[in-house]
Amino acid sequence: MAKGPVTIIDIAKFLGISKSTVSRALKNHPDISNETKVAVKKIAKELNYIKNTTASSLRYKKSNLIGLIVPEISYFFFPSVIKGIEYVVHNKGYNLLILQSNEMYEREVENTDILISNSVEGILASVSRTTKNIDHFAHLLEINLPLVLFDRIVNEINADIILVDDVDGSYRAVKHLLEVGKKRIVICTGDLNLLISRNRLEGYKKALIESGIPIDNGNIIDAESSEEAEQKTFNLLKMDPSLNGIFAISDLTMSGVMKAIYKCGKRIPEDIAVVGFCEEQYRTMYHPTLTAIDPMGFEIGKKAVELLFEQIQQHSNNLPPLEPRTVYLKGELIKGEST
Repeated sequence: MAKGPVTIIDIAKFLGISKSTVSRALKNHPDISNETKVAVKKIAKELNYIKNTTASSLRYKKSNLIGLIVPEISYFFFPSVIKGIEYVVHNKGYNLLILQSNEMYEREVENTDILISNSVEGILASVSRTTKNIDHFAHLLEINLPLVLFDRIVNEINADIILVDDVDGSYRAVKHLLEVGKKRIVICTGDLNLLISRNRLEGYKKALIESGIPIDNGNIIDAESSEEAEQKTFNLLKMDPSLNGIFAISDLTMSGVMKAIYKCGKRIPEDIAVVGFCEEQYRTMYHPTLTAIDPMGFEIGKKAVELLFEQIQQHSNNLPPLEPRTVYLKGELIKGEST
């Protein structure tokens, strides 16, 4: 066994099981058998494994390393976030370790263990769509490891949070469609289990209700993939040709929506106007160019890591943790040719 404080990795190697299994066993996760839990806790006790502030302060020596967990590095939003983070991290003389959860809770738990074992000084994370148990994030706070959540967050944890104002952005997107004369408006959301999807749906409903237009649940499409967004949008447009506006809440849903519109033979914006929640490089790749709310990826990344460094400074000076902060950024409505 290596010298120094015993870690989850040491226990995992001793028992020949994964780090995530050890982590969940120590947290009494229901997916882990009682036999495994007993074995893990027995070895943890024998090896004098401790999970407290003293142990963490020994582990988290200055490494000049920041950890980042994202659901996946695809489309345009997360690459923009990474650019914003990297901009600040580089200027601070730090390095960035990027891990993907691939939208899997188990991988996300493993990612936090990997970052801890690499002695990162702080973690930035956007939560996977399958994450329901947040013990792994709570554990980071228990060991005083600075944490900032962004974009996809959980409200049940007292961490710093950075978001674009999703309700306001969606509200302004739909108001714009109404202002250009579109009254039969569809929204294509992502997974409604995610707070970001629910907030953007709330903004859509707020704009319609304010304009005296009743909410038609049949015009609310939830889709977890581009293919699902395409199929559901296509079916809806074929069933109701009077629909003349669509708001897509992300790059992923927008790609499916645009394919469906072209497949239906509709003209943009003459037959149907389109507004998205899209990064600039995505917005301008279409013809006609899209009207969109800027999701502020670069700015979110930059602000998130600035909050993290404030926490790290507080921690390195042995000062009490800062009170959790929630920061909202306003995304600009950028007019294109799709409305």
